[in-house]
Amino acid sequence: MAIDDDTVALVARLRRLGLEPAEVEIKAGGGGLPRTTAETLSAFANGSGGTLLLGLSEDDDFRPVPGFKADAIRESLAQACHDKLVPPLRVPVEVVEFEGAQVVRVDVDSLDPVDKPCFVEAKGEYYGSFIRSGDGDRRLSRYEVTQLLLNRTQPTFDLEVVSTATVDDLDPDLVEATVARAAARAPRTFQGVDKLRALTLLSAIRVIDGIPRPTIAGLLSLGSYPQQFFPQLFIAFVAVPGLTMGETGLGGERFLDNVTIDGPIPALLTEASIAVRRNMSRAAVIRGLGREDRYDYPLDVIRELVTNAVMHRDYSPDGRGTQIQIELYPDRLVVKSPGGLHGNVNPDELGTSVVTSTSRNGALAKLLADVTLPDTRSQTIVENRGSGLLRVMAALRRAGMSPPQFDVSPGRVHVTVPRNALLSPETIEWIGALGLGDLTDEQHLALAMMRNSGRATSAMLRSWGVEALAAGRALRDLVDRGIAERIGGKRYASYHLLTRAMEVAQPPISLNLSSGSGVETELDALIQAIRAGFVTTQHIAEHLNLTPRTVRRRVNLLIERGAIQATRPKRSSRQSYRLTHPEEQP
Repeated sequence: MAIDDDTVALVARLRRLGLEPAEVEIKAGGGGLPRTTAETLSAFANGSGGTLLLGLSEDDDFRPVPGFKADAIRESLAQACHDKLVPPLRVPVEVVEFEGAQVVRVDVDSLDPVDKPCFVEAKGEYYGSFIRSGDGDRRLSRYEVTQLLLNRTQPTFDLEVVSTATVDDLDPDLVEATVARAAARAPRTFQGVDKLRALTLLSAIRVIDGIPRPTIAGLLSLGSYPQQFFPQLFIAFVAVPGLTMGETGLGGERFLDNVTIDGPIPALLTEASIAVRRNMSRAAVIRGLGREDRYDYPLDVIRELVTNAVMHRDYSPDGRGTQIQIELYPDRLVVKSPGGLHGNVNPDELGTSVVTSTSRNGALAKLLADVTLPDTRSQTIVENRGSGLLRVMAALRRAGMSPPQFDVSPGRVHVTVPRNALLSPETIEWIGALGLGDLTDEQHLALAMMRNSGRATSAMLRSWGVEALAAGRALRDLVDRGIAERIGGKRYASYHLLTRAMEVAQPPISLNLSSGSGVETELDALIQAIRAGFVTTQHIAEHLNLTPRTVRRRVNLLIERGAIQATRPKRSSRQSYRLTHPEEQP
């Protein structure tokens, strides 16, 4: 039996990390197939995929387990894939040689969205569906399972009638402009019909027992004050002084700005854009004979992301108690909306032309194509062509900024736009320090994405205008050069920097624990490492030759002292750190 190079490389990475990342699960299996194996398979299939290795001991530095019966475990695992899960997983289960022993390996790809959830049959959909959380499996909530099940059909919650509302609750000016727009667009259908008939054709109202009532789509798009009927369907905007929610500013303030934005969708979009713009810095850029105001984020990006959130969020009864949130931090803009992706859409392909236009709220999307913005009266809110994220990508490319990061789960979508430039002077200098010399333009982009976002994928490069074949060649060559490593299955592989790529530009810090307090020396070294660009637990641990557990303890102590800050929520799998006051650190 040949040694499997992929397994050797994977275990080497685990030993460097000292833990299991979310996309890998290690089980000993010395006493037979572990009871939670089916849950792990479900979690991988419902998430981004992953690799399960049996026959290694996490407590013994991932060494082979004595007495492990590989053939028996392989048969039991194959049976679990085929017989214990719905839908069954048709994946190869392999016995591979590793360090003179045999281990069992299975690589699970993410299921197509319309096939989720994958659940343990004996427990049923609502109790047997799991997803990865950190390095473990978490049972999906009832809301998350429902969202996945709804994804198999076309929801019609936006067509529901609001029984307590009447046509008098619609804004006359919005109604007039929308009907006029529809008549100009489709005169054969709308010219000559009365207003109520036009609104019915647009799915803005339905006649129930002879009484015209607004639909949810109609009330949200054309209502005078939709929050009278749905109090939580508003947008919450906050500008935060620090890098994490809850962190206070120098004067003890929790928010620099805190706005509740009410009204119909046209007002929501306008007022949200105003709130974000009010809290951004502005610089004047001279172009030709004119002057252009440039903000921290292109205004088109803000409007498109908020429009996307409003149009595609979950309007089911379970989702109507959650508002859209916009959070502006010093280093990023985050837009959060309830409900996962709808349709057969892969998160890694968001923002590329590969994604087929799909909408959870079909009636609302169609209606918004005739609703105009109040500040233009000529531009409609959407084109209903699925081009919104493509415009976001194009605007960020023109501004030279980093691509957005999509954090998607069955119950929510978070879009984060970093404030930094993709190819900033610091990033260009770092790439030059790698000493590779003959990099292509595609590889410069890939390295910048890995450094700034933590990873690069073929889809991310395609969203930046790189052809698919060129993207694949660029990423594979960086792996061959020993600069990056590939993680994940064939369908959704991502590429991450190896520590060597950082150390070429910045030599490792040498710890002298014999002088002074060992803890204080480590704390000082952590600060130096973060300043040098090693901002994740993994990179700090590898750079300082410390265990990840030690790094986490020291990081928590530095956070308590106020020396560093986390850039993401506490349990985020993409957590990184930065100095609180870099100019004051020695």
